[in-house]
Amino acid sequence: MKKIFRKSLTSLLILCCLHSSTSAQLPNCSNIYYDDYDAILLNLFGLVLPIVGNPTGRLYTFNPATPVSPTNPSLNSIALPTGYVGGITICEVLNSGNPTQTFYCVTGSTVNNIRYNYYDPVTSSWVNTGHNPAAVNIAAGGNGNIYSLDGGTGRVYKYDGTGNASLLITVPNFSNEGPYDLIADCEGDWYILNFTGMNAARFLRKYSSTGTLLESWTVTNPNNYEMRFGGGFAIVNNVIYTDVVIPGSQDIGMAYATITPGNIVFNDVTTAFPSGTAVPAGGGLFTQNIFADLASCAGAIPTIASINVTANPDALCAGASVTYTTTITGGGNNPRYQWFINGNPVAGATSPTFTHNTGLNEQITCELTSSSLCVPDKIVMSAPAVIDVVDGSNPVLSYPLAQICEGEEIQIDPIVFTPKAGTFSVNPTTGLNVNTTNGRVDFTGAAVGDYTITYTTKGNRNCPAKTISAPIKVLAKPYVKINLSEHENTLCTGSEIRLTANHYPNAVYNWWPKRYFSDNFFESAINGVFPEGTSTVSVYVEDANGCVAKDTTTIKLEACCKIDMPNAFTPNGDGRNDYFAPVTMTDMRITQFSIYNRWGKLVYKGFGNGVSWDGKLNGKDLAQGIYNYIIEYHCNGEQSSTKGDVLLMR
Repeated sequence: MKKIFRKSLTSLLILCCLHSSTSAQLPNCSNIYYDDYDAILLNLFGLVLPIVGNPTGRLYTFNPATPVSPTNPSLNSIALPTGYVGGITICEVLNSGNPTQTFYCVTGSTVNNIRYNYYDPVTSSWVNTGHNPAAVNIAAGGNGNIYSLDGGTGRVYKYDGTGNASLLITVPNFSNEGPYDLIADCEGDWYILNFTGMNAARFLRKYSSTGTLLESWTVTNPNNYEMRFGGGFAIVNNVIYTDVVIPGSQDIGMAYATITPGNIVFNDVTTAFPSGTAVPAGGGLFTQNIFADLASCAGAIPTIASINVTANPDALCAGASVTYTTTITGGGNNPRYQWFINGNPVAGATSPTFTHNTGLNEQITCELTSSSLCVPDKIVMSAPAVIDVVDGSNPVLSYPLAQICEGEEIQIDPIVFTPKAGTFSVNPTTGLNVNTTNGRVDFTGAAVGDYTITYTTKGNRNCPAKTISAPIKVLAKPYVKINLSEHENTLCTGSEIRLTANHYPNAVYNWWPKRYFSDNFFESAINGVFPEGTSTVSVYVEDANGCVAKDTTTIKLEACCKIDMPNAFTPNGDGRNDYFAPVTMTDMRITQFSIYNRWGKLVYKGFGNGVSWDGKLNGKDLAQGIYNYIIEYHCNGEQSSTKGDVLLMR
């Protein structure tokens, strides 16, 4: 029987294992199996102390998928052999070639004469191997090995069926902890649980068949479940079980928890298993049927095949040589490999490593085919190797133009830029809008100046980035304004008018419309003759850089012999509109200027170009009202006259 005084444990169970259906109840990998002891305990005023426990030889089957009931657990039809002292576990008969799972246990009386026994599934009888397990607490059969544990020292022994068990390792931080039990998976990796945590922090650890630590979990027992006797643990379908005392009673049940990465928390417990406990009131001895050894199949622990690929180097220029290396789990003794480039298998690339001159945008993966019987999904594909491959070639950059004139609201893309995936920048950083991804230049609102656009290729630590630059200049467009040679822009019809614009060396001028000009259309100064009325004139200037500017003006011309007459005047002596007189812009001779009141009486007559009426007759102010006028004049060799009326206002 296992050593007493062990507290709480966490175990994990996964996946069912193969078994043969015979008249005997051989192991089913969805179940947990345990032995039975008649225990004597002492109740000292609430403190329960184990005194002794003797195995009954009974073997029980518990289905953890269903609740505890009068039929679960159930008595197994296979009885343990005569002389059974403990350490029940499940394994195929070592070296038999028969994969049927069966029971192993230990018989004997002292350490020197204890022996391995197995239940032969062919003959339905127990067989003594004659081999010494070195410790009573055998457990964890997997991949052709059985392991046994000396709980007092933490020593683990390994047995392959050919001779006595030999020392494998001494597990750190396990001396006198509990449960005294081990579990193994199909790969032969084994688990040990420190549930009690009396001398070291609680843990679950996974070791390889050679004794190398593979994985570790912290274990917590927030409900302080107590392990009374040596105890055992089992793992089925990623859940770990261990025997504990049901809180608030003296009954035995199983605490259990789901195995999660890094941490296992025992928060749950089954209801009490049948035990026949009778605790005397106030203290004293009592008996109890307890279980101390648990067993589950190696195949109950799911083994997942996985493969990871790393690259060396993992940063490089395209075309450099890279060695890819696999790391696998659950591959079995004879894993097979197949390498892929962009999803296509590489002929002959079937080793754990693969060397390849890696190009841009290549995805390197590897497919693992597991040979392990414990792995349900035997073919798995790795994720693509994480690798930074960049184009290390010299960059090329070209734009369709090197300069542009101010105010041209256009966009241009590079004619070419290679390699792709780099970034663009511009200096100065303000004044010109450049897309950092595709290099497109938007000249809308661009400021006049000299700019340098730089393209920087993508690089990494082993393949430095490279740069190339292209200049672009935004040129100021010429300033142009039309000026008239005369001081006024209202001139007489037929006058020749000289127009000038700002002069730029080597510039081309275009005056429009050309019908007003006889020649010199392309000079900065030009003479033109315009019709009566308002004419619009434009000039386009293209400087030596090809930048174009435009200015427009209007020219108003009237007939040379036209006389303008005011329609009212105010002869009040304020110096404004005190006189009524003809207005003309041309040379003409006024021969007579006559003004009449509304009854036809002449109130003023004058001669010559200086004529004007002050609103008086014989020195006296005339009344406000409408007066009529007739003016006669000589212009361009012709005698003409015009008449009208004017309002005299007081």
